[in-house]
Amino acid sequence: MHSIGVDIGGSHITACIYDHTSKSIATDSLIYRKVNSRGSKNEIIEAWASAIDSCRKKVDVKVEGVGVAMPGPFDYYNGISLIENVDKLSALYKVDIRNELARHLKIDPSKIRFINDATAFSIAEAMIGCARDYRRVVAITLGTGLGASFLASGKPIIEDDRVPKGGFLYNQLYKGKVADELFSTRGILRDYKERTGKSVTNVRRISELAREDEFAQNTMDQFGKDLGLFLAPFLKKFNAEVLVLGGNISKAYPYFESSLSKQLPQINIEISEFGEQSAVIGSAILLDDHYYKEITPIIKLM
Repeated sequence: MHSIGVDIGGSHITACIYDHTSKSIATDSLIYRKVNSRGSKNEIIEAWASAIDSCRKKVDVKVEGVGVAMPGPFDYYNGISLIENVDKLSALYKVDIRNELARHLKIDPSKIRFINDATAFSIAEAMIGCARDYRRVVAITLGTGLGASFLASGKPIIEDDRVPKGGFLYNQLYKGKVADELFSTRGILRDYKERTGKSVTNVRRISELAREDEFAQNTMDQFGKDLGLFLAPFLKKFNAEVLVLGGNISKAYPYFESSLSKQLPQINIEISEFGEQSAVIGSAILLDDHYYKEITPIIKLM
């Protein structure tokens, strides 16, 4: 069986065909396109549909449906966007994305399924990726913000005494500050500027500087230490067996590995196996009817 996995960001769409038998993506079907996120409803939907259709036509296989990883707020069960009053995708507020895409792609609406983008990433890693041998998994994405997902036996957990409300970590407090402001690109860049008075454009540059600049290495060490102290109580409460790191900041892991692992001595730490393809794979897995039936009650709560 084949399905299309889609990862939608604020200004782009990525789509690729996934083979459920070999548990791999058809890389020659990969489509990546920029999207005018400030465009009209029709402009955005048509851009998405065009990218998905182009992906579908790249490989001569029968595609069972489309899984879509979307940022929130979003009604994932009904396929309705709830994004409003922000700079990107606000033209889609209360639009039935499922039916719009089904109409453009000429497929059954029931074969278009949605999930949170951070959850899609975690599903891929827990089901077939670096965390496949673990039962209790916490996966986080470190980039423009802090994404998180708690999973047991490959299924997301969002309503449980052992996880924070909704399974979210970005809105939790650490030292009186919101986690999303600290454990993100802007948090690292801000810390480096406070130490040196210098501005840099991304975390990759700080990683490069860390080889010879003690301020850069201290910035990354502090990030790892604080991230570990922040995560430790959540991981312990959930009885997590592994922590999976994804997102662009995870590429700098060698520069904060030591300080992070010192705070988390009782848990394994893995780096995303699929990187930027994780959300595509995780969303495509939704077309496995058995798996989708198992997690539908959870998706209704998202």
